[in-house]
Amino acid sequence: MYPKFAEEYEKTKLPSVLDRVTPEPLPPPSMCRPRPDGWWREPPYSKWVQDRGREPTAYELFMDFIIGRAISSPKAMELAASAPTRLIVYEIIHPKRGTEFVRMFLNPTQVLEGPPEEEPDLWIKMGYYDFVPILGGEISVFNAVYEGRAEIIGNTTAGLDQYDVMTAILGFEVPRPRCWPRGHP
Repeated sequence: MYPKFAEEYEKTKLPSVLDRVTPEPLPPPSMCRPRPDGWWREPPYSKWVQDRGREPTAYELFMDFIIGRAISSPKAMELAASAPTRLIVYEIIHPKRGTEFVRMFLNPTQVLEGPPEEEPDLWIKMGYYDFVPILGGEISVFNAVYEGRAEIIGNTTAGLDQYDVMTAILGFEVPRPRCWPRGHP
């Protein structure tokens, strides 16, 4: 009886605007690409990464970062102690080893390996070679997020608290407006 307008429309409609204007994804920046063997033996990483004779796992890298850099930063320790207790989970995807989980508690600071048993405040998922330059101070954690190579799920205030601590560890100024004190909401 009636023509099937929906079927006709599907045949004639134009592709989505996003499909027409979105370019191909850009390649990752040079510091976020796989590194040559032995990269952890070169500065700045050789100052705080323990040489195990192989590329460190995400857990080993983060633990070395906390022991080698965070503990020696009074500002970072002050910031970590002022935040409420937070559980932040890093889901790091290594191109050869697969998915590695690192759990970090803020206040008190603790780093654990493996997936979480309890619900985290924040879940950060990114590639291993995006994680490495963040710990090395080459890029901000937000670079990977803004460029679409990392995902953040959960309480973004916990992420800002973590960002403040990481910024202090790396020796940069920690910007935070007075109207938004640490640990809120």
